[in-house]
Amino acid sequence: MESMKFFSKNETKTIIIILLVLFAVIYSNMLISLRKGRDSVRKNDISAIQNALDTYYQKYRIYPASTDYGQIVGCFDSQVARDPISGYPLNAIPCLWGESYFENDNFMPQDPSYKKGLSYYYESTGQKYIFYISLEGKNEAEYTPAIAAKNLQCGTKICNYGRGN
Repeated sequence: MESMKFFSKNETKTIIIILLVLFAVIYSNMLISLRKGRDSVRKNDISAIQNALDTYYQKYRIYPASTDYGQIVGCFDSQVARDPISGYPLNAIPCLWGESYFENDNFMPQDPSYKKGLSYYYESTGQKYIFYISLEGKNEAEYTPAIAAKNLQCGTKICNYGRGN
């Protein structure tokens, strides 16, 4: 009966190096995929909010106001009270990302990294609005240096992408 041979030290080192390289490549790609997934959620959230903002505009003929902290002032604690002349809502309150309901009971989204302090940012004049987010991928096609230069705070990060009407 022939005895079993194990790998030599050089062969063992080579196998370990190959496995470490494979692990590093897989781990790196996994982190990139997770980042792109979070950025995709952010872009989808913008689209959903834009639809809700359009619905709000159709009802009240004005886009909701914004706070200095980038919140939408378009949620209501009770029945909507309207100005009899303009039809604008009078009792709108700031919506809280991830907590409030906005237009047709749509739950306000929040940044997928809200636990790390990231948030969305909304600005409105009543007739125009821009909705900002902070993309994690700086090499994404949508990353906008001009928006980043505005130094708007999307929570703990600077906003670097936006969409409006």
